This record gives sequence, structure tokens and C-alpha cells, in this order.
Amino acid sequence: MPTVEQTPHGDPRPQLAVAFLVVSVLTAVGGLTPLDPQAPTGRWAIAAAAYAVLAVLAVTLPAHPTSTQAVLVAGVVVAGGVLASCRATEGVVVLALGVVLAGQVAASVLDTRRAAVVVAAAAATLALGAWLAVAPVHATTVVSMATLGVLSCVLLGWQGRRLRAAGGTDHLTGALTRGPFYERLEAAVARARRRGQPLAVVALDIDDFRRVNDTHGHLGADDLMADLVDRWRAELDRAGFVGRLGGDEFVAVLPGHDETAARRWAALACAWNPLPCSAGVAVLAPGDAVRDLLVRADADLWADKHDRKAGAPA
Repeated sequence: MPTVEQTPHGDPRPQLAVAFLVVSVLTAVGGLTPLDPQAPTGRWAIAAAAYAVLAVLAVTLPAHPTSTQAVLVAGVVVAGGVLASCRATEGVVVLALGVVLAGQVAASVLDTRRAAVVVAAAAATLALGAWLAVAPVHATTVVSMATLGVLSCVLLGWQGRRLRAAGGTDHLTGALTRGPFYERLEAAVARARRRGQPLAVVALDIDDFRRVNDTHGHLGADDLMADLVDRWRAELDRAGFVGRLGGDEFVAVLPGHDETAARRWAALACAWNPLPCSAGVAVLAPGDAVRDLLVRADADLWADKHDRKAGAPA
């Protein structure tokens, strides 16, 4: 993204609220000390009040990416209204920087699709507001500001995604590390409940991995495990993902899978394995927390492991 879905970075609402409060104060100060005596200070006062309201909304609306997107777009629109009233070129430049900053925040905390909406709104608002402003602003300056603003947002979003991928992915297997895995599973659970769709998790464990290390060496065992997880990830649909929760302990998340489909996938996952493997399945039930789901999958995994050992020839 919890019971309410969050952005890819967790909950950005407190920081966003503080940012809006700061902008509210700066806007109020700008209205009280205008660069041009004929500036419509009333509009600046209204904008300052609007930003204070947005600060409150930022922390009271549900922690969902759509709410964050809506608050940022509203902030951009308010800035555009003030920008269009500017009678001094300096005011246009300062407000343009604020509009660009909103796009950069979106690129940092929202997924690509939602961030693109905010960035597009920021670029359009900047261009239209500067064009409507009473202050003299050359068309080339407007185009340059909008273009550079969009480029800065794109570069910030790209770099942020690279850093998140590097920090949230296990370097050996490509599976999600524990923290990002839990965040994504929380969001998947919230989405499944919201859409009324099934969701299953499959706990996977390589049997006797210590023996694999002894037989193939640590590097050889690592290579076998990496190949196996690559195969698991390749066989998931677009919404599915795999997390590495321990040395040789993994969990695959299968949105849209009921128990029958999940057990079929688990059986295939173990069949693909060049190493002996056990699997446990749990399906999301009403009232389940993420922990409940994982605990049931783990219990089912150990039952499967016990049954496999009990059925093995002496």
C-alpha cells in the first residue's frame, strides 16, 4: 500500500500535514507583506486558510494513496489561484517552486500512476497560472519552469523507485525482504477485503537445507535457492509476490486464489524444486489480521513437513 491501504512508503500524512501548515504560514506572511501594494491580499488570506484546512484533511482522511493524491492536487490548485493573482514576477517564481514541490512530493510517496496525475496537474497549473498572472512573465520562462519541474519529478521518482527496490529486495534471491513484504501483504489484504476477492498465502521451506549446504557447499546451495525462487516468482501472476522471511523460509502471496487454487500452486512449487520442499497454505478469512494468516500458513507448513517425514522410508 494495514486495514487501510497506505502509500508505498507507509503513512506520509503527518509530514504532509506539517508541510501544508508551513505553506499556510508562508502564504499568510506573503499576503501581509505583499511585494506589490495593489496585490489582492484577500486571495492570499483565503489560500492560507485553505492550506490550513488541507493540513487537517491530510491527517484525518483515510491513509490511502487516493487521499494523499487528492490533497496534493487540491494544494496545487490553491497555489495556482494565488499564482494567477501575482502582480510581481518574484511571486510567480516563488509560487511556481511551491507547485513543483507538490509534484516532487507525489513522485516520492505515491505509485507511478497516481504521481503522474499530480505532476501533470502541477505542470498545467504552473503554466496556466503564470500565463494568467498580472506580472510580466515571458512564455519561454513559463515553458522552462514547467518542463524543468516535470523533469525533476520524473528523476526524483525514478531514483526513489531504484532505492526502494535495492533496499527492499533480498540481494540473493530477488524476493522481498521482511519489512517491505509485510507492508505489501498488508496492502494486498486490504485490497482483497475491499474488492471481496480471495487471497491465499503459501509458506515454503526447503527441507534439510543444512544437508544441502553440506552437499553442494554454501555457494552452490545459494545458487540452487536463487534459481528456485526465480522459478516461483516467474510462475506468479502480476499481483503475486514472494518474501524471504528467514534463511530458507519464504512466503508466496497469491491474490485471487482460493484454497484449491493455492494448494495446486503449492504442489507445483514443490514439484519445481530440485530440493525437497514443504508448503503450507492459508486463505484470508473475515477478521484475519496478517499475523493470523501467516501463523495458519506456518502451522500448515509444519504439518506438511511432519507428514512428509512420517511417510519417508526408514
